[in-house]
Amino acid sequence: MKAKSVRSLYELMKKINVVCASLSGILLLFVTFSIFFDVILRYFFNRPSMWITEVSTYLFLYIIFLGTAYALQEDLHIRVTFLLDRFGSRGKRWFNLGTAILAIVFGTVLLWQTTVMTWEAFQQRWTTPTVLSVPNALIYISMVIGSALLLLTLLMKTLLQVIDPKKSVVFRPE
Repeated sequence: MKAKSVRSLYELMKKINVVCASLSGILLLFVTFSIFFDVILRYFFNRPSMWITEVSTYLFLYIIFLGTAYALQEDLHIRVTFLLDRFGSRGKRWFNLGTAILAIVFGTVLLWQTTVMTWEAFQQRWTTPTVLSVPNALIYISMVIGSALLLLTLLMKTLLQVIDPKKSVVFRPE
């Protein structure tokens, strides 16, 4: 695969990640205002809602999983660099490549397992044991989508590091 085609695919992936992160932010605002509204209902009118806590809990999965690929793309994740700081630029590149490969393995297992769980929930029509009785597959699908985006972002960044290390977008230069 040529660097130009991988780079153009990565640019498309970045746009998708921005849309998903924006959706995640909108959901976070909705959850925040919903919980605020529920607190007012509960403590001032003694009339709590029946759905806000439950829906907020499910939406947190969407918020987290829709934002992870964007966080990786923008290097917003936490980094422990005490070991990395001991290497030169070439050692850092190899270390980053090794951690990227481990992350790809993790992302693959995560995508596989969340897909299996979601498919099983869909096939067996699992629902939440609550008043709303939400189909679990609707909740779990957020993990599949987020895992897929995360894995694709990891793959693109790692491919670009291998194909064109001088223009690599994988990690911040240290």
